[in-house]
Amino acid sequence: MRILLDAHVHTNSSPDSTLTPGQLLERLKTKGINAVAITDHDTMDGYRRVMDTKGFADIIVVPGVEITTDLGDIIVLGVTEAIVSRDAFEVVDRARASGGIIVAPHPFDWKRASLGEKSAMLGVDLIEGVNGKCSRDENQQAKEFAKAIGAPVVGGSDAHDKGQVGAVVNVIECEKDLDSLLAALRRGAKSIIRLGEKA
Repeated sequence: MRILLDAHVHTNSSPDSTLTPGQLLERLKTKGINAVAITDHDTMDGYRRVMDTKGFADIIVVPGVEITTDLGDIIVLGVTEAIVSRDAFEVVDRARASGGIIVAPHPFDWKRASLGEKSAMLGVDLIEGVNGKCSRDENQQAKEFAKAIGAPVVGGSDAHDKGQVGAVVNVIECEKDLDSLLAALRRGAKSIIRLGEKA
């Protein structure tokens, strides 16, 4: 089955986001997106709130968290408990122990806390090759770096409000369930597309 996944979304459980679970649901349905990763900053509260919101039954909700570390931000997908640590190596070790997928978000955006080439040293699973808030050059650098180290790429809107949801989605072919999606995601997106301008 064709899955359209926005792999980087922040609800208003992140202090810098205004996106409510209800607004997220409305936007996903409007855009025809059938999977979303909730990646709030240092908390799983947004994921739990989304799971408690009616209407998400037809959408695969990927649990995730964007963790602030001493080396830069790290997203961990597929875990349901937040990893509480600022040590990047400890975050990676604990994520691996719990079966999580480790992603380097916006790796070459130096306006934010980004891993850059430290992604290779940490052995991340995926490089975010297309981030909805990064410049074309920053995204190109991320894709070239991923190719150089042999890491699969993933994309995400990095949405912090309703209009940004779905700006970048991953096309993934798999069964429509969380385990199948996570297994397919480890291999990277089949393709990454932009669904248009902010509404």
